[in-house]
Amino acid sequence: MAMDDIINPIRTAMNGNAQAMSEVSRLKLQDSLRAAAESLETPHDTMLRLFNSNLEISAVRIGCDLGFFKALDASSTPLSVKELAKGRDELLIGRLLRYLASIRLITETSRDHFTANNCTKALANPAIQGAMYYTFHIGGATYQALPDFLKEWNYSGDTFGRCAFQKSVNTELPFFPWVKGHPEKLAWFQQLMSVPREGDWLDVVQFDEHAKSVGSDRALLVDVGGSIGHQSARLRARYPDAPGRIIVQDLEETIQAARPVDGVEFMVHDFFTPQPIKNAKFYYLRTVLHDWDDEKCIQILKNLIPAMAPDSQILIDEMALPTSGVHWWSACLDLHMYAMLGALERNEEQWRDLLEKAGLKFVEIRPYQPVMRHSIIVAELKK
Repeated sequence: MAMDDIINPIRTAMNGNAQAMSEVSRLKLQDSLRAAAESLETPHDTMLRLFNSNLEISAVRIGCDLGFFKALDASSTPLSVKELAKGRDELLIGRLLRYLASIRLITETSRDHFTANNCTKALANPAIQGAMYYTFHIGGATYQALPDFLKEWNYSGDTFGRCAFQKSVNTELPFFPWVKGHPEKLAWFQQLMSVPREGDWLDVVQFDEHAKSVGSDRALLVDVGGSIGHQSARLRARYPDAPGRIIVQDLEETIQAARPVDGVEFMVHDFFTPQPIKNAKFYYLRTVLHDWDDEKCIQILKNLIPAMAPDSQILIDEMALPTSGVHWWSACLDLHMYAMLGALERNEEQWRDLLEKAGLKFVEIRPYQPVMRHSIIVAELKK
């Protein structure tokens, strides 16, 4: 059976829209197809695949620099090398386009003519382009430094606050203080963070029910370390009439960059200091704790405890990894957190242990993204 005989019925069922498939079905199919392809490799094939992997992100950056993806996405007809070169060396531009087509990031329609495909459209998105610049300049440089960093530290998980990122840029500063001094790189990081992920945490927390017990003066949700308020804005949009205050907290420079949102308050607060909003129904932390080791996470959580009412809950929006069979992206992000910040993505046992050390009661884990395991981890005061 030809591969098209397998793929075409799937494409037809999706009607050209990958979002039509569930996360579980789509990722399982992707991984099965990749595993099938890899099972057919000779040792030489494997070497070539890995040899090529370093070039791919460089070629993507060049394509972003030259505007290939945006131009092809904006055009209803294929574009020629001459049109895409815009006066530059057409032989070189043609070679670059040929390579991008060979790795299926654009589509070659005829000799020296190219058009957009699904990957091209993704790479034309400014937020995803920012993520690619972050990957090339920051993530990639950190990965290059990681082998020697691990060797220097004798492959220890505890490196006393040092990480491969610092080695890659020759700094004593941790990533977040360092990136504040590099506005262009900070913008790439913010674009990376703005790319929406699949799944919706609001599907596993029934705010319409909880809001019934919250008066207008009480905080319904405090978004701790909530950046410029994306999630709080989504919460207010879904429940515009819900009583109770919704408050976003972050450092001053971040709050200053936030745009006003009806029904959402913004407050300058450092989560390494005591929580000033008392008796909120929910204290929400989205991808905050995976930036820190256990000691710092315990400090963050303990700063919430004195503010909590008996019925308050902490909602931790993070990956809760299984103890086996972790998806490749979750495993990648775990090592990324180690290399960049000396931190980690935690599994279910590690979340339970962390909450116990912080003096909190573990309640439950509510996954909303079954494969990547993005979840709401619920904690409350010990009775």
